[in-house]
Amino acid sequence: MIAGNLIRRALAVGAMLATTAAMVVTMQQPAAASALTLNGTVDCLNVDYSGDTRDWYASYVAVGSAPPSYGVAVPSSSMVANPANHSWSFTISLPGGSTAVSVSAICSGGHQWDQVGWTNGPVISIPSWATTLNATWGCSTQQVYPGPYITGCSAQSYSYS
Repeated sequence: MIAGNLIRRALAVGAMLATTAAMVVTMQQPAAASALTLNGTVDCLNVDYSGDTRDWYASYVAVGSAPPSYGVAVPSSSMVANPANHSWSFTISLPGGSTAVSVSAICSGGHQWDQVGWTNGPVISIPSWATTLNATWGCSTQQVYPGPYITGCSAQSYSYS
């Protein structure tokens, strides 16, 4: 009887260890992909060079990526002005696993009515092997009559490394 209890206990402990080992193996997840560095440039294409200089540079720039759904306004303190073409350059880190990126901007600060909305341009697809994306977006503003000015951005050029 004592031997029978020891055998049952040994089998129960063995089954428990096997179940625990199986759970650990199935619960392990692959390491998260490393973040992607985005070196971006945003250029307001239809600025009014003879008028108000507030629309020479975008007054707001936001970057969106997916998946996971991620969006961030680029802080103006981290943007560098390019006086030769009135564009902003910036570097940010996107979440690992991002497969697409787009930019929104407001380029209508010098118009009578400041923009109250903006549009995202087409996304740039990101290959899984890329660690750095260098991209330039051109943004154009037009008025939605009667109403605000709306800026649409589209990728002008991009490369990966």
